[in-house]
Amino acid sequence: MTERTEHDETGNGTPEPSKVHTFDLIDEVPGVSDAGGTDGAEGPDGGDGGGPDTVEPDAAADRADEPAPRAPGRVAPALTGARAAVGRTARRGGAAVRRRLPSTRRGKVLLVGSAVSVVVLAVAAGVLVDARLREQALLATPAGVRSLATKPTQLWSTDLENPIAATLVAMPGVLAIAGDAKVRGVDPASGEDLWTVDLEKDLSCGPTTHRGTGGPASGAPADPLVCVTSSGDGGERVQNVTVVEADGATQTRELDPAAQVMPAPGGGLIHFEPLGGEQEQRPVVVDKLGAPHLPKAFVGPDLTVRVEDAATGTERWSDTVAFGAPRPDSCLTYDETGAPVLDVAGALGWDLHGDVLEVQGCGVSAAFLLDGTRLDDPENADDPPADGVDTASFASLPDGGWVGPDTAVTGAAPRDVVHLPHGATVPLEGQALVPWATDGRDPGILLERVGVHAEARSTVEGDAGARLWSAPRLRATTLLARVSGTAVVLDEQGAVRGIDLGTGADRWTLDPEVLSFGDMAWAAESTIFGAYTDGDTLLLPVSADPSGSASGLRLLAVDLRDGALRWEIEQETPYTQLISVDGYLAQVTQEGVVGLG
Repeated sequence: MTERTEHDETGNGTPEPSKVHTFDLIDEVPGVSDAGGTDGAEGPDGGDGGGPDTVEPDAAADRADEPAPRAPGRVAPALTGARAAVGRTARRGGAAVRRRLPSTRRGKVLLVGSAVSVVVLAVAAGVLVDARLREQALLATPAGVRSLATKPTQLWSTDLENPIAATLVAMPGVLAIAGDAKVRGVDPASGEDLWTVDLEKDLSCGPTTHRGTGGPASGAPADPLVCVTSSGDGGERVQNVTVVEADGATQTRELDPAAQVMPAPGGGLIHFEPLGGEQEQRPVVVDKLGAPHLPKAFVGPDLTVRVEDAATGTERWSDTVAFGAPRPDSCLTYDETGAPVLDVAGALGWDLHGDVLEVQGCGVSAAFLLDGTRLDDPENADDPPADGVDTASFASLPDGGWVGPDTAVTGAAPRDVVHLPHGATVPLEGQALVPWATDGRDPGILLERVGVHAEARSTVEGDAGARLWSAPRLRATTLLARVSGTAVVLDEQGAVRGIDLGTGADRWTLDPEVLSFGDMAWAAESTIFGAYTDGDTLLLPVSADPSGSASGLRLLAVDLRDGALRWEIEQETPYTQLISVDGYLAQVTQEGVVGLG
């Protein structure tokens, strides 16, 4: 079955009719076939039209047209005999079936009713199978929730001594709560403690995604969980890495106390190690305008990026990022008085976006896939994220592949290049809009912002890059969700808008006043902290006061069909973390962690 969205002449989409996109809802219904045919002609008496050895005219004609054997032999007669035997068997089988068909009017009515019932049952079974596949695809995404049809209530809670410092990480079927010098594995549906691992107070567990800061919730569940801990008295620092499996089993080994590391997917551990150059901390000169200046002839260190197996320490890959001409602010930190300090190690930063790792520091910057593939051009100093500029300029796409800046275009507005999983590379005219939440289905469409308007391009193999539609009045800045043929975007005026993904036409608009943006529409993206969906409803955690003068959080549920506000929850707690694990929501509060459902 295919659902097709017709072009709306009144909407702001201006698609070409030949390029209206379609969405496959049911690819295949098990047990149902479009093929049809008959077993043979039926004689007037309901039989097979002749005796078992009768040669039908059509069959004789077919055989007359067959080519003769090239030379006398046993092969041709054998084939002829085999064909005749097969024909006789097929006709006898057809006759046997027809002799068992009802001959009365009532019997035929019952037979037709039975056949219809079988077809209906087969179609219903196919629909149920497709619905199950859709649910599985949805729950496999970081933003997938089992149901948002009604306002969720608190199902369970667990107290924490320091909840604000806690980290929630999704594992396969397990919610990991890292905090209070331990990691607890919790059943996300019931809150039951499955296991506990005692660690140190100073711990960092992951991999984690952009929880609490908006942006795409990308990445598969941590399998296993990697925790880096540090402790020490009297200036002697001890640093360990502990690998925690989904059943609570652990492995721990000691690290270099000075190592700069972060957890990575697949049980990996990423090391960032400056090598050579000047690394000593010291004050810097500030001019009359307050601008800091690096020492003359300053040469900073190169940076080695290495990924190893967290449990064993076995290296998976490594690369060296060469030191280049730095901007002063990429080499500085600030002391307790606010004075700038040259601090190469302290100024190093990194981000993990799904399958993309970016690192920026003093004169060094690079982007990698987690298999070690270098995404930026190490020979091109203008290739972002060069020199710490344009953080998150590379991104992982939810349907596979990645997007990065197009450095072949100079002197113009920034443009992206999309690298698709089937190998195609698509240069864009603007910048890609990566969805924060999806339903796990690939619609074969990528949205981009070109200047101040939005366009859509195909990502389907063989048609990749084709423009599907352009919406001149759609000034989308952020793609909050791409679900069930609807794109939910945030526009320049702070309104949340539902767009027909197939045509670009407007479906609905949620007024900025509903989100309490007021005259702060420009800050809308920084006050929406994520997006979650069950396929029919979109859940948006939104700051209760965008101005920041008061704390609080609002959970807003928006109907994806018409943009209606289904329900709202007001919370006094400031936003910390909201996470979906196996389709169940868990949230950090001022007292601990609660499960919502």
